[in-house]
Amino acid sequence: MRDVLAVGATGVVRGRDDVPPRFCPPAPPRHFVGRNAELAGIRAGVTVLHGPGGVGKTALALKWLRDRGSGAQLYVDLAAHDLGRVLRAFGLNADPADEPAVFRSLVTRRQFTLLLDNADSAEQVTPLLPASGTVIVTSRSGLDLPQAREIPVGALPDDGRLGPLLDLSYVDLGERQARLYRLCAWEPGAFGVPVAAAIAGEPECDVEDALDDLVERSLLTEVGDDAFRFHDLVRAHARAKRYQ
Repeated sequence: MRDVLAVGATGVVRGRDDVPPRFCPPAPPRHFVGRNAELAGIRAGVTVLHGPGGVGKTALALKWLRDRGSGAQLYVDLAAHDLGRVLRAFGLNADPADEPAVFRSLVTRRQFTLLLDNADSAEQVTPLLPASGTVIVTSRSGLDLPQAREIPVGALPDDGRLGPLLDLSYVDLGERQARLYRLCAWEPGAFGVPVAAAIAGEPECDVEDALDDLVERSLLTEVGDDAFRFHDLVRAHARAKRYQ
């Protein structure tokens, strides 16, 4: 296998030296609060943050990277980013079978702190892990990776700060997201895209995108395939907004 590590005669990975903008970690939410114990649990090596969709796993990882991470940082959304696309953004090309090895070499030689977001399984993650360094993985379930630190991430308790935090998150919503937030809060349990679309009187494709946005902002929790639920405190906040 010729030059599988995509290195030149000097032993340096060819391609661009900086992280392409689309693979730099985004900023954490402006109104991040709490999670001190979880933040303290992330250390060098591999850490898996696992919990239901919408509880704030990605926000937690981004907060740690911004406040406690060091060096260059690489963000890969495993639900959206094809590995070959990541490598091509660095000016690297490899056969599909060689892509994991080239990726590991890239991360190791550049000493990136790596965030692998939205992992599905250990089988998906294991081929991407470098031999050393700091890696944070987010997933909806524990991955049972050898020597990885597993940190469960649950819903935040109400310590008196959630009300103002929810207000700040709400004012940042687009018109469609804010309307769905107010209307769907009257569903007593879990609901799917068809129900939300019927409530809003809008096409399912538009509603699905808006619901996903609410999940990303931790205002809605995904509890199954295309099934969503409000945390009790968030539901109360959303219902109150309907009358304001």
